[in-house]
Amino acid sequence: MTKKLIEVALPLPEINDASLYDKMPGIGAHPRGIHPWWARLPLPVSRAVLFASVVDDPSSHQERFPNEEAQERERKRLFGIIRKMMRPRLHRNPEVYAEARAEMLKHCDGKLPAVLDPFAGGGSIPLEAARLGMEAYAGDLNPVAVLINKCYLELVPRWWGRAPVNPEDRKKIGGKQGWRGSAALAADVRYYGGVILGRARERIGHLYPPAKVTEEVAAEHPHLEPYVGKELPVIAWIWARTVPSPNPAARGAHVPLMSSFWLSSKEGSEAWLEPMVDRAAGTWRFRVRT
Repeated sequence: MTKKLIEVALPLPEINDASLYDKMPGIGAHPRGIHPWWARLPLPVSRAVLFASVVDDPSSHQERFPNEEAQERERKRLFGIIRKMMRPRLHRNPEVYAEARAEMLKHCDGKLPAVLDPFAGGGSIPLEAARLGMEAYAGDLNPVAVLINKCYLELVPRWWGRAPVNPEDRKKIGGKQGWRGSAALAADVRYYGGVILGRARERIGHLYPPAKVTEEVAAEHPHLEPYVGKELPVIAWIWARTVPSPNPAARGAHVPLMSSFWLSSKEGSEAWLEPMVDRAAGTWRFRVRT
């Protein structure tokens, strides 16, 4: 019975190191930038698993590798390909993908198998399958995961290398010059995202007012002193479900359901909410403390 390389051995130290790097923040452009996803499988693991699942272990071909020494020598050669696939920012080295693809084709009669991930999540497996030249399919119960994979497998490949369609960028470049890879698609997303944001602000912007910096606020947060009297955009809104207070003295005032008032408990960056209750008016608000 034919054994695949993944059933016998893998260069685990290199795969582990590459996976740790892949999860680090600040390593530059990365597919995870499309949308965050919990428990995302590292891309190096996906590459290695796909490759080793297609390629036969040398022990399956006794006619070519009759003894353990020959098998180990061939195994090391295959490990060398996997180690190349563990390089950071591998999308900049298409020749490595080409070498891996050529090796895989030798083990599947010249036609790579299709890959279907019915619970694709963050899309690491379908994405790397597509990069390796496989026909990749992805599905998930979560619509966010479906959208992530649609971007990876359909939208980016479809618009790769094409000129932008938004009028602003087409006017700048005369239509079809200076756009490589997914740069035009990114420009269109920024442009039309701005259009949607503008319309959203017109319709519901009054529900998300800017924060006015008062003398009182500046006294608590000295770094805001230069902005006293100005309005600053709010970068995050924290929401909590509210219910009528069971306390009769509250006269039915709605209170938030919160398990903690901490915004950040990290040492050196502590921040928390302090409830400010006006019992006479039956109202409350929060003050941010640091």
